Amino acid sequence: MQKGENPIPFVDKTAHDFNQATINRVLEVGGVYGLARPIVTRPGWYTILYVGKSGDIRERLQFHLNNPPAAGITHFFVDRMDGEAMRTLREKQLIAEFKPVGNTLLK
Repeated sequence: MQKGENPIPFVDKTAHDFNQATINRVLEVGGVYGLARPIVTRPGWYTILYVGKSGDIRERLQFHLNNPPAAGITHFFVDRMDGEAMRTLREKQLIAEFKPVGNTLLK
């Protein structure tokens, strides 16, 4: 498996289209999210380009739609999580596992 690749890296296995209409339907709740693009040669697999956390996922996804942290984002995954400590831990785990280009460029 190459860096950042996984068939479905989140508990919620739904790959949502990264567009305004879909983001408008996301609940205003806390959680972790991954911005991704499909791997053309491996249907159902995604390269995670950026991982983040937020107390308001809809607001953060809207920000990223207008200010993408990496090129090529077409989908997103979201896992609802209550509690900042839980979100922070999960975000760190996902970044360590997938080494997303959008996160590593920020360092």
